[in-house]
Amino acid sequence: MQRISAGLKLPFLSKILARSDQTNALHRELEDGLCETFGAQAFAPIRAAADGLEVGSAYWMCVDPIHLELQQSQVILQPEVKCGAEESAALCVALNQHFSQDGITFIAPHPQRWYIHSDGGADVQTTPLRVASWRDVKPYQPQGADALRWRSFSNEIQMLLHGHVINQGREARGMQAINSVWLWGGGCANDIKTKVGAIGGDESLSSPFAKVAAIPYCSSLADMLRVECEAGVWVESALATAWQRGDLYAWRDAMEWVERELAQPLWMAIEQGRLQTLTFDVLTETETRRFVFDRAASWKLWRRTSSLPAYVV
Repeated sequence: MQRISAGLKLPFLSKILARSDQTNALHRELEDGLCETFGAQAFAPIRAAADGLEVGSAYWMCVDPIHLELQQSQVILQPEVKCGAEESAALCVALNQHFSQDGITFIAPHPQRWYIHSDGGADVQTTPLRVASWRDVKPYQPQGADALRWRSFSNEIQMLLHGHVINQGREARGMQAINSVWLWGGGCANDIKTKVGAIGGDESLSSPFAKVAAIPYCSSLADMLRVECEAGVWVESALATAWQRGDLYAWRDAMEWVERELAQPLWMAIEQGRLQTLTFDVLTETETRRFVFDRAASWKLWRRTSSLPAYVV
């Protein structure tokens, strides 16, 4: 980290981190944190509702099309497999025919976002697609009392997709096969309650909550700061994505973007009294580090800035 961040000039981010009050908490995924903030039981029914589906009280799970690539002793998840609307519809028809006696239904309101609908619940813990992407999938398999059932479903899905005529055609055209799906985010819908009045940043994560909570989605921090509300949430995942892909140039670019487009405007908003408190959650592999910053903290000049590795950013 020290070498990768060498030469980065991040004066505002460094001052915010250095002068904030810091606490550590147990590790949680970004999706889980958003669900907690909005009082949602699970991510899948939120995203399904945002995609226009009637979620009711049933159990929903995200079942996103992916490509699994065998690399020596690892099986790497490639998430950016392009799936057309006709392809996704045909594959879901085949899956529904195969699993017609298992009490689950496949639905694809968007070519890249598929769901399983089930009248029964499931005691299973899964890993978000974002977290497992570009990694070996073995450590990220479903866990819990019903894990074996869902792992079995996953294996059957892979076998069906492998031999499907659509994938045969894709491979003949030199395209990646849609040879698996990623099961994650499962749970039942519930009425969400939140004090958040606006959300922005990563659209794939933020927009579903904005739609379901009927609050503004902001594509820029400047737009969010103009919204009159008690609290706002900004979601930033570009750093984690670049890191997982091993693209260190993109990681540095993303860090400079955070400094320019987030840290500097937030510092100024605190100084000008347009923002009362900034709570900055940094998610690491092992814990969540929370930095709380306000106008009084900005005057703690005795707290010297440190290099990024000291904050595990």
